[in-house]
Amino acid sequence: MRIDDRPRTGDESGFTLMELLVAMMIIGGVLLGLAAVQTSALVSTAQTRQRTLGTAVTNQVMEQLRALPWNTLNKGLRTGFVGAAGGDPNVDGTRLRPAVGDDGIDEALVTSSDQATTMAPLSGAGGSNLTRTRNPEAPGIVFTSRSYVSRPADGTAVLSLTVITTWRANQSSEDRFVVLRSAAYAPQGGCGDPDNQPFLGACQALFSASAGGTGPEITVTAAAGGAAGDPVVDATTPILPGTSATVASLRVAQTGVGIAAQQSSTAEATVLHSGGTLTAASDPAAAESTGASSSSLEASNDLGSVGAAPADPAPVTSTGVASSLSLGQGDLTMLLQPGGGDQATVRASTVTSCATGIANGEPCASTTARTNAPTSVTASVRSGTFAVATVGSSASTTTFGGRFTKTAGTTATGCTSLTGAGCVAAGVSRSLGTVTLGGGSWTGGAASSGLIVVNNYTDSTRVERGASQPAATPVTTRTGSIRYWNGSSYSTLTLGTGTSSSKITGSVSWTGGGYTVTASGSVLVTPASTLVTAADAGCAGEGCSLSSETGLVTISVRYRMEGPSGVHSFVVATTLGGARAAAGYKAAPSA
Repeated sequence: MRIDDRPRTGDESGFTLMELLVAMMIIGGVLLGLAAVQTSALVSTAQTRQRTLGTAVTNQVMEQLRALPWNTLNKGLRTGFVGAAGGDPNVDGTRLRPAVGDDGIDEALVTSSDQATTMAPLSGAGGSNLTRTRNPEAPGIVFTSRSYVSRPADGTAVLSLTVITTWRANQSSEDRFVVLRSAAYAPQGGCGDPDNQPFLGACQALFSASAGGTGPEITVTAAAGGAAGDPVVDATTPILPGTSATVASLRVAQTGVGIAAQQSSTAEATVLHSGGTLTAASDPAAAESTGASSSSLEASNDLGSVGAAPADPAPVTSTGVASSLSLGQGDLTMLLQPGGGDQATVRASTVTSCATGIANGEPCASTTARTNAPTSVTASVRSGTFAVATVGSSASTTTFGGRFTKTAGTTATGCTSLTGAGCVAAGVSRSLGTVTLGGGSWTGGAASSGLIVVNNYTDSTRVERGASQPAATPVTTRTGSIRYWNGSSYSTLTLGTGTSSSKITGSVSWTGGGYTVTASGSVLVTPASTLVTAADAGCAGEGCSLSSETGLVTISVRYRMEGPSGVHSFVVATTLGGARAAAGYKAAPSA
């Protein structure tokens, strides 16, 4: 008999036993892998939870440590604390050298034989620095925290506070840990009872001063034309056709300083270089900007604060860089050019003099900024070019601030006499190049120098407050002149600190290339101002403070252009910026 073992079409036989075993092995392997991943995830979750609980325990112990009276912290650990805790792996002789972590901590421990043993967690029963914590959310785990007081290697009066917490998840695992550091500092002259207060309150006079100089700013927006039938204008109207920009602005460099002093002094200086911006009402976030870089510096003699500024940082010198901005198209275009290449230097120190008249060792700050190129807005109307607004080069601003404690200042800085806690002063001075608005080849040679011209503008203000200067008045100046076209010739307005005036120029026009351009302007001048805070005798309570400003000069010129593309109008508002300074003194409260 012959057996035919050839495969038949449509064979419906199932898996062989071998195939089934292989499939089961593969499935089993996958399941084992998933189980391992799940187990690992559970372990990771448990470890994360333990670390969270360990961190919470460490924070709690640290807060208890920081709440101890200053005289307790200053004594440190009780002599023999290592034996009282049954050993300490983080201590090597008389130094703190943690056995966990890799922070490079190596500091001299503060110890005292008369430290009380009722000052847990630093010195509890028997003088132990050990705290054990159990948490029901982590059954079977004991969090062991050790507290330390040490002194940094730099020898300052700061006390380093350290809490190290360790725990073990099971008998075979390695110790897990959290290391938390803080600092305590009690400055000389602080008010309070060191036997029951952890940190001493301020018991010294409070001083503050600031000064700032803002440079001229030119702002261009669309405006109503002023003639019957002219288009309606609102905040969404572009400055010129063919652009989405509704506001164009240029800013000349500005500077500022600040001084704050009580137990310690902080001085800061900053400068913002010239820049420009085009903004569209439809998408303010998409503004086009150029320049406006900044630099700053801070100094402090606060040795007790973590992360405090250095006492004597090197001055910083910077140069501003800005490119031109343009808008419009076809017959009507506009070019905005910020003053590029302005140079500035910022200084802040509690060791080295920052300005003439301030001695070494007196906290101070100063800034200087000078422009090396003009800031300008130019409009082109087919065959005509108009110098819409120009702020000449060589504009400069200087600011200073100083805290005078031992060496009096000069007439230029103020604080020429010192008594008691001393004095604080700040000041700013500015000078501008020639400012011209409404320039163009106007019909009949009218306003040949421009509708409005500001010449030789300077301003300054300085203030002071202190134990000998509770009511000293600001020293403020403003000089310069404004020539404006009155319709037939130029008139002159002389500027002083008390000048308060409003002027309107005559109208001028130009015709060419099928367009007619007309322009007119206005001038607004406000006087210098001073604000004095009413204070009680001796500058206690609210203290004695004042602020001073040199007043504002605002110039506006409106252009109307009518031609083949229709009627378009814009207004150019230029402020000359200003100088402001403030100073405050509050006498020390009773201890």
